[in-house]
Amino acid sequence: MAAVAFDTLKCARRLIAAGYTDKQAEVQAEIMAEAFVFNMESLVTTDYLDARFAEQEARIDTRFAEQDARFDARFNKQDLALEIRFSTLELKFTEQMGELRGEFRGEMGLQRWILAAIAASTVLPALNSVFAWV
Repeated sequence: MAAVAFDTLKCARRLIAAGYTDKQAEVQAEIMAEAFVFNMESLVTTDYLDARFAEQEARIDTRFAEQDARFDARFNKQDLALEIRFSTLELKFTEQMGELRGEFRGEMGLQRWILAAIAASTVLPALNSVFAWV
């Protein structure tokens, strides 16, 4: 704490000059000196406040870091779970698309045979009749 000098002799002399007796001035100066010392010990300095604020800020920073770590852990778990779900859905989608492609190719093969049969039964006789006239 910062020490403040209180001149009791100077105070007593001023009190005597104002009309106090020597004893009254001496007691009054001692009481004022005690009050100043007591009050000075109770004062808070800017260094003390800075130190306390720094401690508080450090505690707050620590708590925020802990909360950030908890949130990161929680969201990383959720991200991993979502990634697994999307991968599973993608795999199922790919499998179903493969099955649909196979079915589609099978149907297209059947349609090709049907078109070939139509062409053979209609186009070939028409061509034969055109070329038979020639």
